[in-house]
Amino acid sequence: MTAAGAMLLRRSTDGFAPAADAAAVPIAPQDLGFLICVEDNVLGAQAILLCESLRRYGGRYRSCPVWAISPRPGRAPAPDVVAALRALGVTCIVQDLNTTGSDYGTVNRIVAAAWAESRIGRPYLCVLDTDMVFLGGPDFLEADAGVRPVDVKGTTSTGPGDEMEPYWEAICGLAGLLPDHLPMLETAVCRTRVRASYNGGFLVARTRLGILEATRRIFLDSFRQGLQTRPGQTVGIYASTGDTGPEAARWWGSSQAAMSAAIAARSAAIRVYGPGYNIPLHLGAQDGRPPFATGTPVLAHYHFLATERHRAGLLRALDCIGCPPPVRDWIGARCATLDWSDFVCGG
Repeated sequence: MTAAGAMLLRRSTDGFAPAADAAAVPIAPQDLGFLICVEDNVLGAQAILLCESLRRYGGRYRSCPVWAISPRPGRAPAPDVVAALRALGVTCIVQDLNTTGSDYGTVNRIVAAAWAESRIGRPYLCVLDTDMVFLGGPDFLEADAGVRPVDVKGTTSTGPGDEMEPYWEAICGLAGLLPDHLPMLETAVCRTRVRASYNGGFLVARTRLGILEATRRIFLDSFRQGLQTRPGQTVGIYASTGDTGPEAARWWGSSQAAMSAAIAARSAAIRVYGPGYNIPLHLGAQDGRPPFATGTPVLAHYHFLATERHRAGLLRALDCIGCPPPVRDWIGARCATLDWSDFVCGG
């Protein structure tokens, strides 16, 4: 197992700064649980693929508990999906947690993670987007939060003068911070130096710190105030479940802004994992030209690539990043047998 390329940031009087990490300690399997969200759409197929890959390729963490939460009871997954997940030892939970009425589906992950944080009974909770797949055994290391930077600049801020800086000032204010309290990091793909914004689909959080509850509070406060990242957006975004629609697009990136502020407010040590984690397969790799380094591939984020329309690109991407051929072949075979028909192609 590897955490090659991982960097530790420690809080100091001047904010967060890189720190020596000679005695990095792996998180014990008995100390870790996983959380995903699942509903009555293509998330069902994604959840099955993710959990099967964890049980097959998850190394020391393959037997860790997984909670699959459906935060909108009217959107609970089909019985066959629940049965398949339970056969993998997954605990399926339907709980009325997302009462916003918003089309921004990422709210599900925010409220589900906050609910699970105080209930899963483990020192660490790994929160994953459902459209991910394990390619090898991860090496999760102790820290208050384990993260990956966002892929591209998008709705992040490079600092004073950036058009997104007022948004980040408002989000940080909700966390009791100034923007300068956030560390500066490079985005994973376009290599832009920005105020730290972490990919919302991968987080290993120390549960006793309340990072996930703080994320929920910050996001819902911003939601009530109408703090959208893209207020003028009139078209949707092509994402893991298909076309999001314009309302979701206007909030795109706001969940990870809230999470990033919560991490800065509640953490003393942040571990930034190397490029083998949360690999963005949809950004060039499907064409055989990944614009990013990967290191040893551990955890891939495939977004829409598993659907029949894009699956050839998924297999090319896996080859491109050095996925072991038996793992690639297994992923291709499982994708061919799972039901992706609820993917929303949009206009």
